[in-house]
Amino acid sequence: MPARRRSRPTLRCLNADLGQKIPTLDVDLGELDHPWIEELRRISPTSPKGQKRVLSIERPLVYRLRVSNERGATWVNDERNVVWLCAVRRRETGSKDDSFAWFAELHAAGALLPSDDDRLRDSAETVLRFQRQLSSELHALVDAALTKSGVELTADLGQSMPCRVLVLSEGGIDEIWCALSVQTLDGEIIRPELRDILFARLEEYLAPITFETRSDWPTGEVEWFEAVRFGLR
Repeated sequence: MPARRRSRPTLRCLNADLGQKIPTLDVDLGELDHPWIEELRRISPTSPKGQKRVLSIERPLVYRLRVSNERGATWVNDERNVVWLCAVRRRETGSKDDSFAWFAELHAAGALLPSDDDRLRDSAETVLRFQRQLSSELHALVDAALTKSGVELTADLGQSMPCRVLVLSEGGIDEIWCALSVQTLDGEIIRPELRDILFARLEEYLAPITFETRSDWPTGEVEWFEAVRFGLR
């Protein structure tokens, strides 16, 4: 089964055609609450199936999308598994400002498909999306450990980063131990900045709490491939 495609507006399309300022990186453009983005998300898993081509553009294959009296131009980047919404304009048949005529003009000027800025934004959001996923899974593991004092829980964050958590509770105080691997299950080295981000997000999540780096583990040895943090709450 093919992976579900991500849906993406271009920054140019978002700024000029959707009438919105470009959000900061903490906002995933593909998750914006807007009729055009909602329609893009709807068709992205099967795009371009069921869509008609923009016939004025021979190559690459660009497809039509419709919301009310406006038309959009979409392009599928199969290499990155992304459907891009490249441009949007009102349909005015016979007018030189008609949407399809404008799409052709943009294409002729080399300004229809995603730009370097668009691709950079997509890459940055991909990294941040992965960080949020790992953080969410780590938080869930710690929450589970807080309900099972004395029981060491393990998980592979993002199906790639081994992690273990142990909570020891006594006298109303929780000792929270967390170890993150320095390498993936495939043996690839994990950048220390990623682990630092995950520990920082965990500290924020459990606040008020302060973590310190440790080289020990309360129930056994620390493996050479683990980074350990310990905190009291």
